[in-house]
Amino acid sequence: MPEVDLFATLDTVVLRVHDVDAAKAWYQAKLGLEVSSEDMGERLVTFELRGGTSLTLLELKRGESLLETLGVVGSFPVFAVRDARHAWEVLREREVLVDPLRDAGPVLSFEFRDLDGNKLEVRETA
Repeated sequence: MPEVDLFATLDTVVLRVHDVDAAKAWYQAKLGLEVSSEDMGERLVTFELRGGTSLTLLELKRGESLLETLGVVGSFPVFAVRDARHAWEVLREREVLVDPLRDAGPVLSFEFRDLDGNKLEVRETA
């Protein structure tokens, strides 16, 4: 029986961009979005949207292309969960191939792929 509340909500949608500085300026000027956080070391900017979902712009790494296969560098959803370890264990029990948990300070997350190889991410939220 599926666990009904495994994924609490959609946390963010990640869009890959060629130049995060130019994209940030475009989203601010053209769409009126306000930056809620940014990490220039990772080359990412996040805009908080109503309803708790955000839009994250993530710059392509050297050699990456928007046309890469398996959704590795394309857009992908990030699901918010209360307990990333629990979600990781549940998905493993369901025989989903999940990547190792990543502990990045206040954020615990992991990635997995669907049947078509599309990237999906799970992130623990407070």
